[in-house]
Amino acid sequence: MKKYIKDFFKIRRIDATMDLPILCSLCMAIPIFTGYFTNNFRNAMISALAGIIVVYFPLFGSLKEKMSALLGCSFGFIFSYSAGLIFSFNKIIIVFILGFVSFIIHYVVLHFELKPPRSFFFIMVCATASSLPHLPISKIAENVGYLTFGTLSTCVIAFVYSLFFQNKIKNKKLNLVKLEKKINLGDEKNKKIESLIVGIFMSLSLAIGFLLKIKNPYWICVACIAIMQGTSKIHVFKRSIQRMCGTILGVGFCYLILIVSQNDIFYICVSIVVLQFIVEYLVPRNYGIAVIFITPLTILLSEAGSLTLNNHFLFIFSRFENTIIGSILGLIGGFLIFSEGKKTFYKK
Repeated sequence: MKKYIKDFFKIRRIDATMDLPILCSLCMAIPIFTGYFTNNFRNAMISALAGIIVVYFPLFGSLKEKMSALLGCSFGFIFSYSAGLIFSFNKIIIVFILGFVSFIIHYVVLHFELKPPRSFFFIMVCATASSLPHLPISKIAENVGYLTFGTLSTCVIAFVYSLFFQNKIKNKKLNLVKLEKKINLGDEKNKKIESLIVGIFMSLSLAIGFLLKIKNPYWICVACIAIMQGTSKIHVFKRSIQRMCGTILGVGFCYLILIVSQNDIFYICVSIVVLQFIVEYLVPRNYGIAVIFITPLTILLSEAGSLTLNNHFLFIFSRFENTIIGSILGLIGGFLIFSEGKKTFYKK
């Protein structure tokens, strides 16, 4: 027990630069502050959400390979978000659509060996859109447009970064998205089984949220898929504990941010950018500590426009409650994935 507690707070040393945390913060800051200075904060949050795709940007490799990978991820983001918005008119239909989209996305991510966090953010944006009240077609097009703007601004920032820093990293190697792969039938079967399990549990998570009449059921889906990203049964169990413990501290931290900011949009914008930097720095070093900052970041990104001083506590408490439900589902789903007796094909 003592060893586990010590491991929970241990910061691992990894061979990584500060480039990705800085890039992520910049991709988040540009749409957020553009929205702030143009009095369009709510829609800016949609564009800022798209800035997350930069985490899939390969820092090493040729310019063509890196931009191809990022553009492919941008398309996946737009597809996932659009599917969630379009089919949210019926709760039964959207439950099956979320499962189907999760299956497709997870399988494609495994097939092309996309680096961590793999399918997590694609499924997250689909689940978020699925939980929103159905919008008129014109508003759906507008929201997709804002998300597309966010992906384009992210691609431009990544392109400029590559032009200036290409020589610095040209001799290093990293797993990139491979456009052509030799198919191994055994691996393909395992990938389909895993993707099917992910799809089923995403549908189940959203369905439970609807049945319990939870206002923001996508939090259950987010917690579930985050834990199912584990690479073994032990890792899945460890992630579930980290997720729940981190969320307890994270919701308290978020409450403190909201109280201190006093609903001042500028301070909320600054908080989001700073939190994004901290999260990207901590995730590969200690996931448990990172969750403490992931929780307020996701709350501010998705709900900052609707939170007021009167509903802080109730909303944040429900966030923790939803995370517990999602963590339990993710734990079961993760155990099912690794009970197939297959060897993991994830590479750290």
